[in-house]
Amino acid sequence: MFRVRWLGRVAYREALTLQRGLVPSSDDHLLLLEHPPTYTLGLRADLNDMLVPAASVGAELVRTDRGGQVTYHGPGQLVGYPVVTVPGRRGGGLTDTVVWVRSLEQLVIDALADLGLAGAERHERHRGVWYGEAKICAVGVRLSRGRSMHG
Repeated sequence: MFRVRWLGRVAYREALTLQRGLVPSSDDHLLLLEHPPTYTLGLRADLNDMLVPAASVGAELVRTDRGGQVTYHGPGQLVGYPVVTVPGRRGGGLTDTVVWVRSLEQLVIDALADLGLAGAERHERHRGVWYGEAKICAVGVRLSRGRSMHG
């Protein structure tokens, strides 16, 4: 079964705990929410990547086990966390992760086109979805044992 839930504004750590609790479920979930000001550091991030200390702008700083670097989450940004079983080889590693990220990017591109915003695309060297030079969707995921989280 596929379950979609709107959660409103939820602290990042609380949303992460909720996702981790859903991973063992056989159901697939899409959590839709927004966060208070938060910077997350993915596996490739370094604190030196921060232009200003998170606390100086009233934001929380959280290290995560998702891929990627630094991401800002804040009020007004729609965040979608798919906690789902991902088709592919179990233990496919980086190959399956890249395919999954590309699939999510294409899903967003198609949805934006359906909503009248044609021309969104991906950049070859940068993850996410772009409209011209503006990044309009970040994608950071963690795949483990065939399940995705972190959206």
